[in-house]
Amino acid sequence: MQVTSTKKEIWTMGSYSLLTLAIMVGFMYLNTFATEVLVIPAATLATALLVARVIDFAVSLFAGAIIEKVKIGKKGKNQCWLYVGRWILAVSILLEVCNTSTAPMVVRVAVLAVSYTVLNSLMNVLQTAYYGVLAAVAGPNPANRNAMTINMTRQSTVVTIICSFIPTLVTVLPFGSWNYFVVAFAFMVPMPFALGMIADAADGKDLPVGEGPAGASVSVGDMIKTLTQNPQIMILFLAFTVLYTGQFMYQANYTYYFIYVVGDFTKLTVATLVSAGVGFVAAMIMPKVGSKLGKKGSCVFGFALFGVGLICVNFLAIENWIFYIIFMSMSMFGTYTYMPFMVTMFLDCGEYFLWKTGKDTRAVAAGLASPPMKIGMALGGSIGLYLLNSTGFMPGFTPDAAWPAKFMRASFMIPGFVYIAAALIMLLFYKISDTDAAKYAQENADKMAQK
Repeated sequence: MQVTSTKKEIWTMGSYSLLTLAIMVGFMYLNTFATEVLVIPAATLATALLVARVIDFAVSLFAGAIIEKVKIGKKGKNQCWLYVGRWILAVSILLEVCNTSTAPMVVRVAVLAVSYTVLNSLMNVLQTAYYGVLAAVAGPNPANRNAMTINMTRQSTVVTIICSFIPTLVTVLPFGSWNYFVVAFAFMVPMPFALGMIADAADGKDLPVGEGPAGASVSVGDMIKTLTQNPQIMILFLAFTVLYTGQFMYQANYTYYFIYVVGDFTKLTVATLVSAGVGFVAAMIMPKVGSKLGKKGSCVFGFALFGVGLICVNFLAIENWIFYIIFMSMSMFGTYTYMPFMVTMFLDCGEYFLWKTGKDTRAVAAGLASPPMKIGMALGGSIGLYLLNSTGFMPGFTPDAAWPAKFMRASFMIPGFVYIAAALIMLLFYKISDTDAAKYAQENADKMAQK
């Protein structure tokens, strides 16, 4: 099919990437902020975040049902959540990296954990609402959906380049322990305006709560059934859960590679800037490769390539950080092969379930794109920190000669094999082809038009 959405719609929907810019300081560097600025022990941090992530995961399961059931305005059900939630999100972003280092330990942990919980729980609903707006604006045409997600991915490469400077900014800015807060504030400012424009794009297209076609109302039980009675979404859910577990195992600790193995945190700016530049090139090239491979093939290739990159970092980057740059940059080609299609794969599974059963749980299916990340964040993030703690790490310590090898195995090699496991799950068990997905979406749209 040909793309029929306007360029304005495609670019507006792509501006969702500015939300990534807004959350990136806390998302990527929260562990470093917590251990190096707030001086929270790694095991204490892991336990506090595990509790927060369990709550976050519980909310993620019901994000789709919340949007379907809870009315917070007169406009479309997804629009309203974007309008209201963006301001709560902005406050949470700032509280997450607020300098409470002079407060008692319990206060430091509580402020970080509560703001983290609110931010990520709300993100479940906002991300699901975005998917709903995207589906409404794009219509049933898969080419429109792919164009919007590919454009968002490409815009995100510019965001990634900007975020590459965070390690240097939080080190050299003259605000001391408030550097993280200042950078977070500056990066957050565009986000509320971007979400507002996205919500406006769905005027007249996004239905208010309770105004869908007969039979479209979704219960909490339907959410469970969408996952448990749809084998394909279950496989997709499992594969991405494993993938995210590996991702957050590695992301929990990689900053410590530059602090304690390389010995210079600002060098992370060079590494991430190069990686972001490569990512920009990859985002221009690899979605086309992914389209030719098909959504399933793009995942298998992308997951495996990133896993191999992490394993190579384990063996070669312990002595020379240039190898870290080389292999993590290589991994970017894997990421941008599948990233633009992740959301649409969950939508494909929702279309399949509607086509097969007549029950419209597409909003819930889109919402199920978030829980794998939440489970992976809870498992991978906490496992990564516990593994870091097991190496003998503690804030401000001086590592001995044996520590770097233990750290590299825990932070890169183990996550690399987890990535490869995710690739094998997709290769062996996921069955929906791109041709079938397009057929399901069109036939569903035809049936809805006849009602």
